[in-house]
Amino acid sequence: MVSISPRLRDSLDYEDPEETDPRFSIGFRSVSLASTEYEYLELQGDHRTWSGSPDPAASRRRRRQRTSDRLLLEHAVPFQYRTIADGDVFRVVTMLPGERSKPIQCRLSWENSRKPRYDYRCLSYCWETTERDSAILVDGYRFPVTQNLHNALLSLRNVKSELRIWIDQICINQEDHEERSYQVSIMKHIFTNAKEVIVWLGEADDKSAKLCEYARKMPRGEHVVRDSPKNALKRILGQRQLQDALQKLLARKWFTRVWVIPEVALARFNTVAIGNELISWDNMVRLIRDTPMPEATGFDKQSAILGNPRQRIAILSQMVASQRENLYHTDITQLLILAKSSEATDLRDKVYAFDGITLLRTQIDYRDLPDYIRSVERVYLNIAHHYIDSITSEDYYSRWHGLTEVRRTQQLMSILYSAGKLHQHLDLPSWVPDWTFAWYQAPLWCKADSNMAAFSGRDGWSAGIRSGYRAGGEKLETFEFVDGAAGRRRLRVSALLVDTVLQVGALAGETGACMRLLTQGQISQASTPDAIDLPTFSYGRDHFITEHGLHGLATTGIAPGDRIAVFLGGDVPFVLRPNRDQDGDDQIFVLLCECFISSKGIMGGEHTQNNWTLAEDIILK
Repeated sequence: MVSISPRLRDSLDYEDPEETDPRFSIGFRSVSLASTEYEYLELQGDHRTWSGSPDPAASRRRRRQRTSDRLLLEHAVPFQYRTIADGDVFRVVTMLPGERSKPIQCRLSWENSRKPRYDYRCLSYCWETTERDSAILVDGYRFPVTQNLHNALLSLRNVKSELRIWIDQICINQEDHEERSYQVSIMKHIFTNAKEVIVWLGEADDKSAKLCEYARKMPRGEHVVRDSPKNALKRILGQRQLQDALQKLLARKWFTRVWVIPEVALARFNTVAIGNELISWDNMVRLIRDTPMPEATGFDKQSAILGNPRQRIAILSQMVASQRENLYHTDITQLLILAKSSEATDLRDKVYAFDGITLLRTQIDYRDLPDYIRSVERVYLNIAHHYIDSITSEDYYSRWHGLTEVRRTQQLMSILYSAGKLHQHLDLPSWVPDWTFAWYQAPLWCKADSNMAAFSGRDGWSAGIRSGYRAGGEKLETFEFVDGAAGRRRLRVSALLVDTVLQVGALAGETGACMRLLTQGQISQASTPDAIDLPTFSYGRDHFITEHGLHGLATTGIAPGDRIAVFLGGDVPFVLRPNRDQDGDDQIFVLLCECFISSKGIMGGEHTQNNWTLAEDIILK
């Protein structure tokens, strides 16, 4: 049973933590590691001395490690958290020195997130699984950990010196929702005040050591003479070998997790670890940026969808630049791209993970803690509502970032392009993004390019990925909330209803008709810069024909009778489904998805420019 915190207050800002919080006093731990109670856990049967390493044989090391792990799992007393970590305090792991074949021994101590007393580091890694099938000793007790964390600790442990490091799996009681809420609320301070964040990408593979060597020796700057270094680099890895090794690196699970985003973005300094190899974060980013990847044929997830590995690295790099310039990062387009492309054990973390790196709150009130009891649907609805309110109603958001009206409009529209009933698993209003529904199509409303060049603290990155379409022009009109049935919020927007879907898929004459129009040049390439890449943009989409005889592409699931609408300020049209309410209001629609129409006038914005006075307010439910 976890006891209540012994402190009287949750904040230590105005008091000496060593005098007010008994957790900072000497001896506030479960047991001393000086105890001889676990002497029987020492390895038996092989006490030979080896030169340079305790055991040079890899197979023997693994066997001895398995033996020590088994003894830990079978005999040591299980660890129990006895005090809740709340307010501004958090736990820090001190990993004791040891040889690779010995059990990992740690002790826990308390630290103040706002005024840390001693230096510490943070570990950024991927759980990979919730199964904790390995074990370490924490304060003399058996503590189960995942295999990937165990591998990381083995690689990071020093044979002579201690390592103070924050590790979420150990320092947070993951079974206590209240403690998790407190710890998420101070995560910004934990990572900002850390001396260094160590990014553990996993165990070494057949090319990772050479890849790290290549990254360390790459020339820096545009004015470096590259001929000689380039020849030296080729001796490390040839071009094809380099591309293969980099693709393997980017396929590692670490690049898909949501919590690694704030961990890297908030750090003073990042070091990347792969097995026993270490490189700086900047070296890894330069390697990814300067290595051209082979052209893919057909639909390629590594380059076609939003949140692909290279794009994630680019967004993370801009967030790092924001941190270095003491700026909060609040580019909603980037938050949407990262959240929907990330994985999280708790689905609420897809928005809570951004709590410490943005001016935007993830709670209704700034005094509230992240709520792990509230339903996922309610959390997503609240955050979408707050994102929209922040742009349309709260001046501080625009003033802080110097957003123009065009940029404000672009960020609002990115919320709607991330939503739609055909892109939702959860029961949400159609205008709310479902962060559990990952990107799986090439977007029409923006580009999936990495945009590696825009590494500034300000929100310049998103402008570089905007699509070439301007269907709704640049001017935003109505964009506001209205109350709906059963207290559910609806969104009122200004739109031009330009056409109606007549036939879909195989019923639309020949399904390749639209594609032939594109390839034969009957649709201007200037007005359709992205749709020329046919295999990429047709993946996951159906062809359709409208009542006016136009061809188009839209997500599978549209049906005859659905309306094609252009929202004022939007880049590409939407598909809407009429949804008349009990009062007979025929201006209520369900947002389905974005779409492409084979009309230069519509996609280029001429139709909106000539008919904007005919726009009407519609309601999305």
